[in-house]
Amino acid sequence: MQVQNALKAIGLLVLLLGCKSAPTAQNRVNSKTAPQVQEIQVTPISLEGVDANAAVSLARNIYFIFDGSGSMYDPPGSQCGSDNRFRNKLEGAQWAVTEFLKSIPDDINIGLFVFDNNGMSERVPLGTSNREAFLAAIQNVRAGGGTPLYEAMRTGTQQLVNQYRNQLGYGEYRLVVVTDGIASNIAEASVNTLSKGIPIYAIGLCVESNHPLRQYATSYRSADNFEALQKGLEETLAELPSFDPADFEAIYEESTQKP
Repeated sequence: MQVQNALKAIGLLVLLLGCKSAPTAQNRVNSKTAPQVQEIQVTPISLEGVDANAAVSLARNIYFIFDGSGSMYDPPGSQCGSDNRFRNKLEGAQWAVTEFLKSIPDDINIGLFVFDNNGMSERVPLGTSNREAFLAAIQNVRAGGGTPLYEAMRTGTQQLVNQYRNQLGYGEYRLVVVTDGIASNIAEASVNTLSKGIPIYAIGLCVESNHPLRQYATSYRSADNFEALQKGLEETLAELPSFDPADFEAIYEESTQKP
């Protein structure tokens, strides 16, 4: 009886909040921005063999990929607003991310993957008590190297998949890519992400408008200055659902009361 009541509570909560354990391509993709993405088959992420510590959670998760490639060391010319406040594009992007960080609610899990002169790696794991570490990691980016977007997107996607399993298929997930360059295999990396039901939010910083990510991203924004980059980042939060934990408690108590 206790198991049935628990399942009933979860079902009621899903109906209330609209959370789904197996999101489809249609409810993850904006057909106006990427019409062909609807054809990608979404394969539900398996929850078989999840860790014993996994638990139902409606936590929201955003994993950021930050481009610190060599081209970010270029000065912000006419294609980037000719902003003389910053010596290079990297400084402007660091400012935009720092400002954006102030608007992220405390209960959202965020993570960070960077590729720069120090190589490519996850700099901040997904979590909520990591804002200072996130800011420090952004400020420590040193421009250099290539643009391994394929590897970065694959890693970011896998981290979100792991979190999805930790939350037993509940919650919200999205991959945010900030880049000023174009790399090979973007299509393959994008399909890998979208096939798992994870939407891509991409911002092309001072790059041509026909960036390959435009074809696949749920939302793609061309940022031709650093204020536009900040606003584009803020838009990644605009559609995140919110909920009151008290709603869950009330529904659970009601569903578990004996008849």
